[in-house]
Amino acid sequence: MKKSLLALAAMGAFASVAQAQSSVTVYGVLDEGYVGGNTRNSNGTVATSGAAATTTTQAAGTTGVLKTTGSGFAAGGESTNRIGVRGSEDLGGGMSAFFTYEAKMDIDGGSTTSLFSTTRQAFVGLKKNGIGSFALGTQNTVIYEAVLATDPTGTNNMAGSLLSMRTTGAAGGAAYQTGLAGDSAYATRQRNSLTLKSDNFAGFAARAIILAASTNSTNTTAATNTVNGVGGQNNVSGYGLGVDYTWNKLYLTANMQNFKATNNSLAIATAPVIFGATAAGVGGSLNASGSNVQDNGQYYAATYDFGILKAYANYVNRKMSMDTNTSYFSKFTAQQFGVRSFITPTVEAWIAGSVGKYSSLPQIVANTYTPGQANLTAMQVGANYWLSKRTNLYAIYGQQGSSNVALSATGNTTSANVNNYAVGVRHTF
Repeated sequence: MKKSLLALAAMGAFASVAQAQSSVTVYGVLDEGYVGGNTRNSNGTVATSGAAATTTTQAAGTTGVLKTTGSGFAAGGESTNRIGVRGSEDLGGGMSAFFTYEAKMDIDGGSTTSLFSTTRQAFVGLKKNGIGSFALGTQNTVIYEAVLATDPTGTNNMAGSLLSMRTTGAAGGAAYQTGLAGDSAYATRQRNSLTLKSDNFAGFAARAIILAASTNSTNTTAATNTVNGVGGQNNVSGYGLGVDYTWNKLYLTANMQNFKATNNSLAIATAPVIFGATAAGVGGSLNASGSNVQDNGQYYAATYDFGILKAYANYVNRKMSMDTNTSYFSKFTAQQFGVRSFITPTVEAWIAGSVGKYSSLPQIVANTYTPGQANLTAMQVGANYWLSKRTNLYAIYGQQGSSNVALSATGNTTSANVNNYAVGVRHTF
């Protein structure tokens, strides 16, 4: 009897130690509010629901203004709704294993099958104290990690930031710009990736990401053995590097990432698709690989905490080239400045403004190279009222637009803008 009791006590002690050495946490965000706004588009024709002006309609001088207004209850004004589980296990000797699985939640979708609509992060890795960590799976890019730490708007989903270029609500869409959709400034996360992160050494920390989504070669031959079919090499690869420096209240970060998708079976004129998008000419924060593209980005930022407020400065650059013909490219640059402050212990406010330029893929007409171009502006002001550490009310207003959009050397220029507002409640757990 005594031996049985001793055995049970030993097993209980062992289970307690095992439980203490590992942990699993469920976390998430629920955000819902009243969202609205309007868009105004001056374009080549008002007969196509605000479609972008074309060279033909501009040259003909048929212009007009289309205004769209809407409002209603909508999810994710300040933060994208999500749920995740993460955990770690102490392996001893300063070594630990960790994992994360996180999915987007569509709480307004009306269907349980689409409740968890998109995988945001899913990775597993190992960490050694004093050195750093590595992880494999679907993960944030180095630029997105830096933006999360340095965007004065908190990377919310409202208009007013050229770092995200998002709009939420019934007026929605990215109609304020020609050829540039939301989440086009950088690739946010990528699947089939390896990330490396160092510990902090004398204020410096480094981050890296390596893509190896797919590499394959196909060469097919017709049954008659006389005509070659489509095929060739298809390859998705790339890398990103980031360096952070912290000194007292100053934080600096420099980042670059170069991703490439080779599709040799595609025609030379096939439009490129950037990483994170689902089709040519659209943006997106998905983990999808690109297609027929060389996707290069840079991001630099600085923050300084003055105590009563924190100041931010950001610069982003992204160039997208056709992999089959690198002389065809589009380019986006933007600079943003902002401040964020706790006015009282429970009231937090921010304001940010940004300017930028965008050049779309060129049009080739009669051997004339004509790139599209636009001047971009944006501003946002917002506030949080913290009811607790996990729950807050928010109010956000933002606006952004484009001017001097030229699709041809001889056509009329166009302009567009969007105003976006939201009041809501957010809870994190």
